[in-house]
This record gives sequence, C-alpha cells and structure tokens, in this order.
Amino acid sequence: MAKYLYRSYIAIGDSLTEGLGDFDFAVSRFGCGWADRLAELLARSAHEAGESFKYANFALRGSSMFDILTAQLEDAIVLKPDLVTIMAGANDFMRSKKTHPQLKALLRGAIVRLRNEGVHVVVANTVNPTHVPLFRPIRHKAKRMSELINSVADEYQVPILDIFEIKEFRHLELWCDDRVHFSGHGHIKIANRAARLLSLEHGYEEQSLDEIVGPDRSLRAKIAWVFRDVVPYVVRRIKGVTSGDGLEPKHDKYIKLVRKSKVKKASGIFSA
Repeated sequence: MAKYLYRSYIAIGDSLTEGLGDFDFAVSRFGCGWADRLAELLARSAHEAGESFKYANFALRGSSMFDILTAQLEDAIVLKPDLVTIMAGANDFMRSKKTHPQLKALLRGAIVRLRNEGVHVVVANTVNPTHVPLFRPIRHKAKRMSELINSVADEYQVPILDIFEIKEFRHLELWCDDRVHFSGHGHIKIANRAARLLSLEHGYEEQSLDEIVGPDRSLRAKIAWVFRDVVPYVVRRIKGVTSGDGLEPKHDKYIKLVRKSKVKKASGIFSA
C-alpha cells in the first residue's frame, strides 16, 4: 500500500479492536488494544510531518457485523476520517451459512460508503482458533468467514490485515487468560502488521514466543477457565445478550493524540 499521511483515524469492530486482553485493560481500557497502538504510530508519523492527529474507537465487545457495519459505520462517517479499519466477523462465524450473502452485502456497502466519502479503508479478517483444542472443530467456520471477508476486500482492492494467517497466533503465548482475546503481545503484533500494511516507518518492539509467559496450562487452570469464561459466554448466548450490553465505546468522538514525555507499556508514546 502506498504511503499516505493520515491525520485522522477511526477503528470500528468488536472486543478485539476495543482492546480486551491487553496488559492494562483491566485497569483502564484507554490506550489498550492494537487499534490504539496503531493510532499512536500514525500520530507519530503525522507529528513528524508537522501535522496534528485525532483518533476515535467505536469498537465494542459483543458487536456483530450488523452492529459494526451499520451503527458504528454511520458514526464514523459523520466524523470524516482519513482512515477507517474494520475488524468484524469474530462474533458471526458461528451463524448459519445462509446469512453469508447478507453479511457480504453489508461489507460491500460499508466499503462503498467509505470510499465515496474519500476514506481509506483497511479490512481485517477473523482469528484462526487453533490455539485451544476445544476451538479446533469450529476452525472451518472461522476460515469460511475470513474467506468471505477476503473476497469482498479483494473485489474492491482494499488492503487486508490478515489475522487468520498469522502463524504465531497458533501459540497460546499471544492470547490472554480467557483464550479468546489477544494478549498485550498479540495486540502489539497486530499493530505492527497494520503499520507495515500502511507503510509506516515506526513500530513496537516484539518479544519472541520463548520470552513470553502465556496463560497457565495446568488442569486446574483449564477447569477455572471453563467456569470463569466459557460458561458465562454460553449463558449469554442462551439469553441473547452480549458482554457489551450497557457499555459505551471508549472513544465515541475524536481525541487528539499528543506527544508524551514518558513511555508507558500499555499506551505507548502518545496520550489524549
């Protein structure tokens, strides 16, 4: 992708873009997640060119493709950003294949709307759930969703942030304790992939897998995980509610990213 100076960026998506699982998310979700980290890199490039930079993140846990490509999309368009990233589908690949034509139409419509507004678009596909044996039987559904997303992105020649094919995510070290959200190390890896896709000169230092302490693999930890994370998810599915019900996006309007004097692990080199 050709290099371009972005002065504004909006992320739309679900919990993966909201930043769940990042190092300090349990303390504060602000400054956490791959999109927030990417915004910091974009801000650095803008500031080095003598430009200001603003950022919003409408992503919210539990959001479906319909939520993301309708309400979140419309909110983003109102703010007239230079760049929008779309990460959707993780909460949809368990749906019937009969819904795929509708989902494909939604994604097509979103890309067309954004392009017509002069917005640069990057589309991310879904995770490849092979890092937990319990998830492996549904890998084909995730693959089918990623192929759907890839096909629409290819149709409109939109850059693809290919999460599904990042081999390191086969390892538990890049996932947080709930095993469904990226760890801080995982968020850093995706931010760096996105930065390279956008031809940015800056990135974050990454640790090798053997330097990272991943989730506890003991039987006791696995049993605790089932009761702490799996059972509540199943209950929400049965009740038809999401983990995002009652919550608001962390940045539902632009924040200005400015240089900081000190570096912090979770939020990098810029802050609002």
